[in-house]
Amino acid sequence: MTFIAHLTDLHFGAEDPAVVSALSAELRAEPPDLVAVSGDLTMRARRREFRAARAFLDGLGAPVLAVPGNHDITPFALIERFLDPYARWRQEIAPETEPAWCNGHVAVIGLNTARRFGEHMDWSRGRVTSKRLGGLGARMEALPPELVRIVVAHHPLVPPEGGPRVTLAGGARRALAAMTRHRVRLVLAGHLHRGYARLASAAIDAPLIVQGATSTSVRLRGEPNAYNRIRIGPDGTPVLTVRVWDGQGWTTRARPGEEPVGSEDTLRARELGVPGA
Repeated sequence: MTFIAHLTDLHFGAEDPAVVSALSAELRAEPPDLVAVSGDLTMRARRREFRAARAFLDGLGAPVLAVPGNHDITPFALIERFLDPYARWRQEIAPETEPAWCNGHVAVIGLNTARRFGEHMDWSRGRVTSKRLGGLGARMEALPPELVRIVVAHHPLVPPEGGPRVTLAGGARRALAAMTRHRVRLVLAGHLHRGYARLASAAIDAPLIVQGATSTSVRLRGEPNAYNRIRIGPDGTPVLTVRVWDGQGWTTRARPGEEPVGSEDTLRARELGVPGA
């Protein structure tokens, strides 16, 4: 059994200290095999925010795989943004923006969807570039075929079912087609501060997209702070539990949008948010 804690949109610089402390305590009490963080560790990419994020992650007592989000590129130092957008990330968080982790049963690979600028005025919009998608494909091809494959990215690749219109990462359709070919089982993402899970398509081998609400930020968008607990069984089946902050502590709910339920309730990931699946 592999246990992954999926955190996202920590936004240090706009964090809730009580939530940060309680989340740290919960994860230290039951350390995961991996903490996967799908971007936006900071609010404004300030060095002190990166250091606060680093201190939080170091205190969890578990391996960490993190990818940057749009908030992790400085909006102020424009020369740095254009010439070396991940300088602060490399100095404070990790030497690379697309790390990998493997325990012999599960392989987790980061995909950087953030960008320093774009053709739109809104530079927060992410994109899966051809170069990064090619790199992901090469890494997938090098993996042993029996491994359960998980991708961690910041920007969403599918919208919430029946929800409001959202902007997806550029190149999302092409990226999902490639991930399906490479038998990616799960994609963990954030950016929207909304939690949901749904299959990428009707294809039998389509990956399940798991979005997370902001784990520790005060910048809520109609949902409380939350994080995802994912357990991968020996047969490769992922089971997802959503842990939600209720103002006093962490509780469990079956799926985003429902009232909290008993702490033992879980849903098999491929049944989450997929009518008829």
